Amino acid sequence: SEYEYRNSLVEEVDGRLVVTPSVTNYTFRTEKKVPRTGLLLVGWGGNNGSTITGSIIANKEGINWRTKSGVQTPNYFGSLTQASVVKLGVTEEGREIYVPLKDMVPMVEPNDFVISGWDISSANLAEAMERAAVLDYDLQRQLYPYLQDLVPMPSIYFPDFIAANQGDRADNVLTGTKLEQMNKIREDIRTFKETNELDKVIVLWTANTERFSSVLEGLNDTKENLMAAIERGEEEISPSTLFAVASI
Repeated sequence: SEYEYRNSLVEEVDGRLVVTPSVTNYTFRTEKKVPRTGLLLVGWGGNNGSTITGSIIANKEGINWRTKSGVQTPNYFGSLTQASVVKLGVTEEGREIYVPLKDMVPMVEPNDFVISGWDISSANLAEAMERAAVLDYDLQRQLYPYLQDLVPMPSIYFPDFIAANQGDRADNVLTGTKLEQMNKIREDIRTFKETNELDKVIVLWTANTERFSSVLEGLNDTKENLMAAIERGEEEISPSTLFAVASI
């Protein structure tokens, strides 16, 4: 579809404001085929990763659970794509018509995601869910059979970048140089895509927040310098940087 965006450029010339109208034409193309999509989570066995995985399974399987307030039904309330609406137009009588955002264009359903990921802990997702203690107990109990066979792939662990209390969990980590570890992540992504016959793969960071990583001239200020720094194994190259580069 074609879209015409109108704006005004305002400049100050000799103490006077000069307004120049502008028009920018955009062409939007929507891919009609909904891709088979994979979701790879960095920190899959943490609070965020285990909770989002359990939540998607609860929605997909229609699992209801009891709380102190009564029976809860799974939903996607709070999701921009799944729970929001868009104004489509008005009827001849002036009544405004709204439709779900997810019905406006072909869009991947969260329940169709193929999910996997990495974590520095070898605990399966059921154990990770229990450790996180985010979901209600009755929901955890019903999700356990779905999660117990999901085990994260080994992840990158540089102790200097995350909280010290994570060290006790780090029993599922990659070894080798930073370049070798990055290439292993890249291999994991390719294998995941091929094995599950996916059209697209999304990689999301759900792990602990890293400490600040300095941006230094000659280290990570350009693509060329960054790649050279990874090959040298520079200390300031963080796990998130390696995951980001591997994902490109």
